[in-house]
Amino acid sequence: MKKEELKQLALRIGNVPARYESNVEEYQEDEVLFWWEDKNDPEAGIMVELDRDGKLKYLSRPAFRTDLPPLSESDIEKRMRAFLETHRPGALAEFELENSGSANDGDVRYSYVQMADGLPLPLTGFYVDLSLTGEVTGFSYHGKADDLVRPGTIADKREALAHFVKHIEAELLFTVLHQSVYVQGDDKPHLVYEIVSPTRPISADLKEENAEIDEYEELEDDTLPYVPISRPAPETEKMSINDMIGLHDGFYKERESDLGEGCIGIAWRPEKTKSVREDKSFESLFKERNEHVLKTRYDKESDRLTGVMSFIKVEGEPVFSEEECHHMAIRFLFAMFPEADQYFRVQYDEPDDEGENVGLTYKACSGGVDLRFGEGRICVSKKTGLVTFYMPPEIDPKELQEIDPVPSLTMEEAKDAIRRAIKAELAWDHCYDDDSCGKVYRLVYKPVFPRFIEAHTGEAITSLIG
Repeated sequence: MKKEELKQLALRIGNVPARYESNVEEYQEDEVLFWWEDKNDPEAGIMVELDRDGKLKYLSRPAFRTDLPPLSESDIEKRMRAFLETHRPGALAEFELENSGSANDGDVRYSYVQMADGLPLPLTGFYVDLSLTGEVTGFSYHGKADDLVRPGTIADKREALAHFVKHIEAELLFTVLHQSVYVQGDDKPHLVYEIVSPTRPISADLKEENAEIDEYEELEDDTLPYVPISRPAPETEKMSINDMIGLHDGFYKERESDLGEGCIGIAWRPEKTKSVREDKSFESLFKERNEHVLKTRYDKESDRLTGVMSFIKVEGEPVFSEEECHHMAIRFLFAMFPEADQYFRVQYDEPDDEGENVGLTYKACSGGVDLRFGEGRICVSKKTGLVTFYMPPEIDPKELQEIDPVPSLTMEEAKDAIRRAIKAELAWDHCYDDDSCGKVYRLVYKPVFPRFIEAHTGEAITSLIG
């Protein structure tokens, strides 16, 4: 189809209101993508992706008719079927219903998948999201498998289970059990044993074409070690956090976005630095929205800074040494976490004479036990001495103080709990190492087990996601 025909088709599929403005029109060899934005409500964008023949691949749009009464389940399903017959004729006959239930923002999701030998093929099929008033708010088409690889024989499930049981390994750590992720989640940190082996499936005949790699073989580690830190000496000139990231009165707030999960993102721009878009590609949009911009992220409730990313380019030669930049990074870390020396160890980056920034990674722990997702990062510019990147750990490690870091269960008791819970199930596995670059699947046995074992109660923690 011609470009204008594709654009008009996308406008109809997205049901784009007249007040929306075109933001992206990207024409590639195999697909085209359109994105419209309501300038009064940037969060309510509409995105449509088509193949070059006009077949719908992806749709995302808000529901506009929220004033209407909700439809019955059967009427919502009729709307879904009508949408598919219009934009993907025959898809309902090619795939089988895998799941129907709630999606984001109270929408209803219908998920269909390709089946083979009574088992679903991951990343095939499609999903459709509809509002309770029957508007289609989301669609994504994944298609069918290109090839299926079946072994000559299928081993007994008990043999597969024996294979997995002999490789069980676990690691003690802290983690937050989010209600949105775990059946037993309470949004609080816990001391847990994480199952780190077995994680890989094995061919259904229990014979791998290549010898299995020992996941726990110790590899030579040439990275710098994590080391303790000390509180820096008081500065003669006290600097605020905004001073350290270079946010001052010369900046204006260009836009603010709700990032979800209780966070707000703000893009700050120095006066008279607005970029001009060259075209309607994603690349030019990214350049316009990021060039000369300082991005910050804040917690909604506390207003605490939770992220920094600077895209401001500075001309000239480096002014500060790597050692001075490390000192500034540590000073900023203590500004964010006044008791940083009690909870963090630091890994300094390898020296780099060519780089414009100097960075360090810091890792949270309590009582000698690491926090999962407890790593953070700080980078400082050699030219300005300002923090150009900041990423904190998932939670403030002070929250771990109330948890005894000494587990009530021993490692062996945790492994026994895993052995009692682990199962072996036949499944189709996507062959990511296939040279054809197609969607090829092989029949495997995969280990099914709890995500964690609570280290004080012994409770098995299972995932809601699968």
